[in-house]
This record gives sequence, C-alpha cells and structure tokens, in this order.
Amino acid sequence: MRIKLIFWLLLPSFGLFFVLSYFIRGTEGKENLEVQIQTAEAQGFDKDTVREKMLKNFDWKGEGIVTLWFDDAWRSQYEVAFTGLQKQNIKGALAVTTLSVGKKDYMGWWQIERMQFYGWEITSHTRGHSCEEEKLDHDTLEYEILGAKLDLVKRKIYAENFVTPCGVVTAEVTEEVKQSYSSLRGSGEGLNPIPVNNQYNLNAYVLNNKTTPADVRRYLNKAKEEKGWLILAFHQIDLTNQEYSISPQLFNEMIIEVRKSGLQIALPTQVLSI
Repeated sequence: MRIKLIFWLLLPSFGLFFVLSYFIRGTEGKENLEVQIQTAEAQGFDKDTVREKMLKNFDWKGEGIVTLWFDDAWRSQYEVAFTGLQKQNIKGALAVTTLSVGKKDYMGWWQIERMQFYGWEITSHTRGHSCEEEKLDHDTLEYEILGAKLDLVKRKIYAENFVTPCGVVTAEVTEEVKQSYSSLRGSGEGLNPIPVNNQYNLNAYVLNNKTTPADVRRYLNKAKEEKGWLILAFHQIDLTNQEYSISPQLFNEMIIEVRKSGLQIALPTQVLSI
C-alpha cells in the first residue's frame, strides 16, 4: 500500500519531467546547433589553419585527379586502407557516421583523429546513416546533418564536406547541407569537371563486390582523357563478400591501378580549391 501511495504521489513529477524534456529538446534546433558548432570551433581549433595545411603543398598539374574516399569509417578501412596507403604516402578522405564510432566493426575516435593527424581529410556522413532521408522531418534532418558536424568539431576534426547516406539527395537535404558544408557528394555516377561547377552535386563511382581492377582502370583512363575529377568510393575492405565490400587483395590491385595511371591523388578540399 505504501509503495502504491508513493507511486501516485510521484506521478505528477514524472509527468512534469517528460514535458520539460520535450520542450528542452525542442530548443535543440538549428540555431542552437549552429551556436554549439561555432563555440566548439572557437574553443577547439582554427579550421582555417587545418585547411591551409591541406592546401600548402597542393599544386594542380592541369590534368585529371583521383580521390580515394572511404565511407562509414569501417575498422577495416583503418586496418587495411590507411595502414597500407601510409606506406605509399597516399592520403584519402573518410566519411564518418558519428553515432557508429566505437561500435562493432567501426573505428574508434582515436583512429579517426590519427588519420586526420597524418593528413587524411575527415568528412561528415550524418549521425545515424539513414538511407531514407527523404522521409525525415526538418528537425531530424538538422539533427543528422548539423549534429554530425558538431560531433566532429567537438573532437577538433575539420569537417567541411558532406557525404549523404546511400546517395539520397533531396532539395531539403541539399539546402540543409549548404548551410554548414562546402560540398555534397550524392548518388550521381561519373566524373566531375575541374574546376567543379556544382560542389553540391559531386559524382562518384561507388565500388562493390562486383567491381574489378579493369573497371577501375577504365574509370581512371576516362579521368585522364577528360582531365576530370574521379572519386572512387570504398566501403568495407574485408572477406565478408557483402554487396559493398571488397577483399584486401582486390583493394591492393585497385590501388596498383591508381598508381599506374599516373593521375594526381588529392583530397576533396584540395580539388574544390581549384
């Protein structure tokens, strides 16, 4: 009887708690997120300095360019791609889904921070990786797109470019990205012109378990002939044979093709500066 009495006495307090939580969450909208991002940038690092370091030794040779872009921050990308490419003095870009960091099969923050330290570019890939962004309401889109940038900036990570999950692009997604990022990589397949004529509609070739080194060679030759920007997008690099995974051996064969092509390898921010 005493427990029931306590429950009924506390019930109004619980109700008040949930009502207040609702209104507090409602204040975490776009303006609040933008303020938090600005505060984190001011306290954490000078993003202009990070950008300057990326551009310091970059000199476009007037020819085609290739970018190696790794989506989702899979742990295998660190263990195979980052480790292997470091030995060849090749740098790439990483698209981070911030709420996946530290989970099974994904990188931890220390690995992502280490990649930035060694000259890789870290880009944003939302918080939760929803493949149905077209169904998200406006507040949720802000939470995913602006929130991901806040998560990265709090870690002193420069994140000026955005990759939309599963290539989903809508007018609202594009408009939201424009408010906080310098570019948007979407679902289009193909090369990008140099200089880029629309940084919020970047194309890429997303590699999967059916892609061959010959396919990659063809993309590279096309970039060389047209003097365009080729983005090669990778996911898992393992032996699971999932749709978007490639084996370590196949990855190495693709990198051999990249090196043989003679194309300049560059980061997104570098190419977008042309």
